[in-house]
Amino acid sequence: MNRYVVLAAIGICVGVLGVSCADRATARKPMTAGATVTEQGEIEPANAEFAGTIGKIDAEKGSITVEHWPLSKTFRVPPECQIDVLTDANAALTQLRIEEAVVVTYSEEGRELVASRIVRKGKAYDQEQKEKMERLDEMLNPSPNQ
Repeated sequence: MNRYVVLAAIGICVGVLGVSCADRATARKPMTAGATVTEQGEIEPANAEFAGTIGKIDAEKGSITVEHWPLSKTFRVPPECQIDVLTDANAALTQLRIEEAVVVTYSEEGRELVASRIVRKGKAYDQEQKEKMERLDEMLNPSPNQ
């Protein structure tokens, strides 16, 4: 009898722990902090970035798969997507190569990830990130002369 009481207590504890973890997982979903409202009153979600290497390019379907272990994301690449390589700021999807390092700026439309900008990582990308950090530093730490 005592054994069954202990097993029932353990079962109840495991159930309560499972429910409390499930509540925390849903509470931690990312919020769209940078979301904006369009003139029509629709909420436009903020763009996110995903960095990794190109695993697959499907120019016919207009999609690209980017891998960053252990994740892999497939993005739809619309014609208006800006593809930036070192030699051309308005490159085509066919100018990218498998296993190149890229950063994809994207938004979620339903269950689909839609790329708005693809930048090949390298000196140009590193320089852009450095400039962004310098501007941020200037905003957060203004010089006494300003």
